Amino acid sequence: MSKKQTLWVKKRTSRGGGRAVNNRERASISNIDRDIRKNQLVYSHYLLKFAIVFAVGLLWLRLGVAVGPFTALPIGLLIGLLIIAMERLQASRCIELSLLVAACMLSYFLPIGLVL
Repeated sequence: MSKKQTLWVKKRTSRGGGRAVNNRERASISNIDRDIRKNQLVYSHYLLKFAIVFAVGLLWLRLGVAVGPFTALPIGLLIGLLIIAMERLQASRCIELSLLVAACMLSYFLPIGLVL
């Protein structure tokens, strides 16, 4: 039986019919190692994206004069919003946005972050 073929098993109902039974690969060490490597690649990709979004959220442009109530402009917030809006994969958009806003607020009230 090839991998594309499905096995039809009769249901235990009075109406008849059947359902497909998926033939899965046997669990082996090589399959488990492959899945672990694949998941670690995905997790490290998300962790890198979150670290970059957090670092971009810390960017502020300090001005020599006060413009209204502001003495600094959050250019990191604007750049981060553009990056998140243009990203193809939108699976973790709300997490990235909340992390960006948290980093921006944290760097505004505390003397941390990057000042251009």
